[in-house]
Amino acid sequence: MTKLGFTRAMANDYLYILWEHGKIVLIVLIYVNDMAVTGKGIPGIVLFKQNLSKDFKIMDLGEMKFILGIQVT
Repeated sequence: MTKLGFTRAMANDYLYILWEHGKIVLIVLIYVNDMAVTGKGIPGIVLFKQNLSKDFKIMDLGEMKFILGIQVT
């Protein structure tokens, strides 16, 4: 994640934040072999997934509906 410009959050070793000009652009939470990605806009998320897929085989399950058994609305 640091290779992609992210910094690890102090509060959680599995939470990564991408900053631009002092503002949060993307937030990625990793849990085992899953991750939740959120950000200010779809283009940034799409670019992140493209960059990640260069080094890893990934599967995009679309918009998040549940995480760890909790419904996301």
